[in-house]
Amino acid sequence: MLLLFAITISCDNDTASNESEEVTTVYEGWTLEWSDEFNTTEINTNNWTYELGDGTDYGLPVGWGNNEKQIYTQRSENVSIVKDGEVSALAITALEDATGGYTSAKLTTQNLFSARFGRVEVRAKMPKGQGLLPAIWMLGDNKDQISWPGCGEIDIAEVVGNEPSKFYSTLHYTSAENKHAEKQGSTVLPDGDFSDAYHIFTLDWTPESVTFSLDGQKRYMFLIENDMKEFLRSAYLILNVAVGGNWPGETDETTLFPQTMYTDYIRVYSKDGFESPEAPVLDIEEETAGQIIEVGIADNAIQDTFTSLGGLSVIAYGPGAPDISSSATAINGDKSLVYDFSGGDWGGAYLLLDTPTDISAFNQIKFSLNKPDTFVNAEIKLEAGATNALVFLKDYSGIELTNGFVEYTIPLADFIGLELSGLTVPFSIWNPQDANDAFLEVTVLIDNIYFAM
Repeated sequence: MLLLFAITISCDNDTASNESEEVTTVYEGWTLEWSDEFNTTEINTNNWTYELGDGTDYGLPVGWGNNEKQIYTQRSENVSIVKDGEVSALAITALEDATGGYTSAKLTTQNLFSARFGRVEVRAKMPKGQGLLPAIWMLGDNKDQISWPGCGEIDIAEVVGNEPSKFYSTLHYTSAENKHAEKQGSTVLPDGDFSDAYHIFTLDWTPESVTFSLDGQKRYMFLIENDMKEFLRSAYLILNVAVGGNWPGETDETTLFPQTMYTDYIRVYSKDGFESPEAPVLDIEEETAGQIIEVGIADNAIQDTFTSLGGLSVIAYGPGAPDISSSATAINGDKSLVYDFSGGDWGGAYLLLDTPTDISAFNQIKFSLNKPDTFVNAEIKLEAGATNALVFLKDYSGIELTNGFVEYTIPLADFIGLELSGLTVPFSIWNPQDANDAFLEVTVLIDNIYFAM
């Protein structure tokens, strides 16, 4: 029998306080199924596992797909159970190291605990600061079968560090048009911010709707529509603090470290007498965002005579990721690679090598773009092993060629910190913007990429 779950946190009537309630609340009509009180000296590895590193071990580009800057560890300085005043809490701490890098932690219940539907209440206190993003969230158990957002994501609470009095709750899924879709609500505290005291973040999840509450007060409710099958399947819990990235932006001189998210406890309840409906069968083609991309299409972007890279594929990522196709308008060979950006949100696409390649014998990358004049800027990014680096297109002038193409030459030395001996992503382009830094709806043709002396 599938369980309806809830994570429930209680502190009598004083929900926004720093005093922990020792007695587990018993709700009429509910049964406690799973909990973690974080009252022991060690993290319970029967409940939690760690995700480590920069994301590449999980099939994501460096930065966990969001251009984040932290490396996740399981070191005690990044994650432990501590006393926060009278509260025994799980502490996830973001730190800056001596080299200007960042470490943090990410805990999940993947393969240990998950459920469908119910009430989820998490009592937590958030960090703050420009570039920080603490999160309490869930991902679908079928994440290994279907890529995000087709697996579904439920963000119970996220606080963007430079808006410390505001929390967001979001659903991410694949729409009927095979696009990334989301439903989001936000709430601002009338006084103070979420780093001042503990608050209760609640998810009520049924087969018909998802409702989010703060400190026992309903804030917003979303109906589960026909193209939201993601939320009719089971999901697991995640707790983490990210540093940098597409949403919170980069840290700056105002950001103080260390910064810690404290989770007092988590409790999971099932609804008495509830009979869960059968989960819908996964339809990969229907529920995958983007398009099924033609095999070998990435080769259209590479100079025909440049064979040093070997086999490669193209991957689009993000809510503003482009549709990918080819065009007979080219500067080299018969075709170019086409990115159709929908605008309005961040996203991009990257070429991924089948085998890491040593490009240390070269000192520059050359590529040609066919783009409108409104396309003023974008991030050009390369990745190698655990390193990645980007430059901004606006900082370089191109040479006009035929067929509307402009050729750019960028010294590899400008990609600061990139290890050239193990190149994995020889080219990526993200976030095309106009002169006002707005994300563009734009078509870009890419051709004749190669590395040169």
